[in-house]
Amino acid sequence: MKLNEIVILLIKAITNQVDNCLKYNLNCLDPPCITSGQLNVYGLKNYSTKASFWRNIDSIASRYNGITIFKGRFGVFKLFLVHSIEEVYRVENTLIYVDPLDCEYVNCIAVPRTHSLRIYLEGSYSSRVILKVNIVTLLKLAITENPYFKECLERFAEEPFSKERVIHIASCSLSVLSKHRSIYDVVFNRYPKNISEVLRHIPILKNLYKEL
Repeated sequence: MKLNEIVILLIKAITNQVDNCLKYNLNCLDPPCITSGQLNVYGLKNYSTKASFWRNIDSIASRYNGITIFKGRFGVFKLFLVHSIEEVYRVENTLIYVDPLDCEYVNCIAVPRTHSLRIYLEGSYSSRVILKVNIVTLLKLAITENPYFKECLERFAEEPFSKERVIHIASCSLSVLSKHRSIYDVVFNRYPKNISEVLRHIPILKNLYKEL
């Protein structure tokens, strides 16, 4: 698979995980973004294609782990991909993989030794980690606080390599932050005048926008 194909698949998988967290009222404190058991849904059905996918994930992680996605007033926020082979848990009769905590509230089945991927947003200031949160958890919280963000995320997942969608998700993210003034004031030195100033704080989207 090409890099852009893997990125599109991961964005869809994350969006689906977030949707399931909301639909079934799950805590989703630290769920996987995707597991081997979910790859069938995305057209990767045989052993060789699945093995190739996970090799590509390792390659991407070795190249891009720690990539800066946001520069705020008091820190830098980076993405980290964690690929593990571990026991995971899925909701019975579904392909919804959850954090073990959710198995206290729904019937789960343990799946031993399977590939899983978690993606974390890590914030640091002066080489000190001040925040680490699962990306599925973060997006679920964003939608819980601001339901309109769900549409923004779904539109971006449909076509993440579109300039229009990049601008839209950046604008939506700004709107979410602006509704939480205390966080907003910490993140930004001043109110962004236009989308260019917003993208200046989000290098990963800024670089993507330039390449489109």
